Amino acid sequence: MVTNENGSSDSSGQIDLDRLIGELETEAARRRAEPGYPHDADARLHFELARRAPSPPGSASLSAIVAQVEDVAATGGTVTSEPGPGGARRHDRQAAREQLRHVDGRVTSLGLAAAGALHAVTGRLEQLEEQVRLLGPHSDDTAPSPSTPDSGDALAQWRAQLAETLPRDERVLYAQSEADGVVAQLRAAGVDAYGITITGPEYRSGPDVRFGDLLTHLGAVPDDALGAVVLAGGPEQTSPNALGPLVGALGRVTRSVVVVSEAPWWWRLRLGAVNADLAPLRPLDPDTWLHAFHGVAMEGTAQYDPAGRSYRVVVRAQA
Repeated sequence: MVTNENGSSDSSGQIDLDRLIGELETEAARRRAEPGYPHDADARLHFELARRAPSPPGSASLSAIVAQVEDVAATGGTVTSEPGPGGARRHDRQAAREQLRHVDGRVTSLGLAAAGALHAVTGRLEQLEEQVRLLGPHSDDTAPSPSTPDSGDALAQWRAQLAETLPRDERVLYAQSEADGVVAQLRAAGVDAYGITITGPEYRSGPDVRFGDLLTHLGAVPDDALGAVVLAGGPEQTSPNALGPLVGALGRVTRSVVVVSEAPWWWRLRLGAVNADLAPLRPLDPDTWLHAFHGVAMEGTAQYDPAGRSYRVVVRAQA
């Protein structure tokens, strides 16, 4: 016997699956919102499950496509027509047209089948190359420079959503990956944004993006002068030694901070163990950011992208 939500008994013995699933999803969401929830491990688990999952049943069979190419190429044929008395010329022209149409159709079919085979081969090669790149150690010639985490890849996952977390009526500072393009995008969305970066040309033509050190710039900004600050990659943000002074300066000049970063587990997997261990700079765990901002009375949340390779932290000052 099953008791329904109004307290009455249901003797049918049927379970309300929709309600049960809803309760499970609610409980899972509640646990994910807890401060101690292992977001990094959860994201890595989802990534590994997706990477190790078998190919979907609908994926093209390479051997079947090759067999189709062979069949189309081998199944030629001609169309013949026996002309009747007095109509030899007309029947010859008609037979020629039929033959040309037949040949054109076979050539088209062969081309499409060959293209399908090439697409399948290309797809399989890309899959294999990606798996080899993930599983094998990086050589000195191909490994990315360990001096700076790959902020560009992480930024691509969150760039379209940056404006939605920022105020429209206050000045916003952006630092520092791809500053020119991101600042232009934010200004087009109605955000009064300007940028600072240590990459690119030192002397810039416009006032929207400045060349310089972030911490030095923050030292010259008055208290509570900025509506928000966005941090996207770079040595200043990822060096543990710079974290304390940086967060302290941010807590003084603004009441809202957005951090976009590559996930530490993905950065280590991408570089390989040796390069990661020897790297002087590395991305921080989102919980480290939340802990640091808690020290300046700022609280917020961390969110991973669907693949778990990057995250966004949004914190705001407590009233």
